[in-house]
Amino acid sequence: MEGADAPRGGSGDEEDPPPRSFAKRVVDPLNSVAWFLMDALWMCKLAWPAHAFAAVTVVTGVWLLALGWRQKRGLLLADLGLNCWIVMNVVWMVADLNGYPTPLGAAVPLAVVGALFLALAAWYHQDFRRLRIHGR
Repeated sequence: MEGADAPRGGSGDEEDPPPRSFAKRVVDPLNSVAWFLMDALWMCKLAWPAHAFAAVTVVTGVWLLALGWRQKRGLLLADLGLNCWIVMNVVWMVADLNGYPTPLGAAVPLAVVGALFLALAAWYHQDFRRLRIHGR
């Protein structure tokens, strides 16, 4: 039997994750490539191209948030943490390329909030149904 009605392998207890949208499959890698290029250009002290890729990184990060808004809460929390990390990285890069000290008053709160989002995302993805309390 082939097609939509064909049985799948396994016990049937597994839940297949919803397929990722085409936009998410494209935007996520685009964000990673833009971020990598931003950092590489920053390392080479190529200011205007680094700023251009910083803009692409921020836009694709926000796009990921928009795409994941209606997805699972854990994914949204992870994307929020990712965006805090992106903004923290861009703040540091802009300050460095313009000869200013890193504005810790902005960078540290972004780091703390981003870490909290990532910790919440990790907590949310835990499968607590697997825990068994013996004797109850």
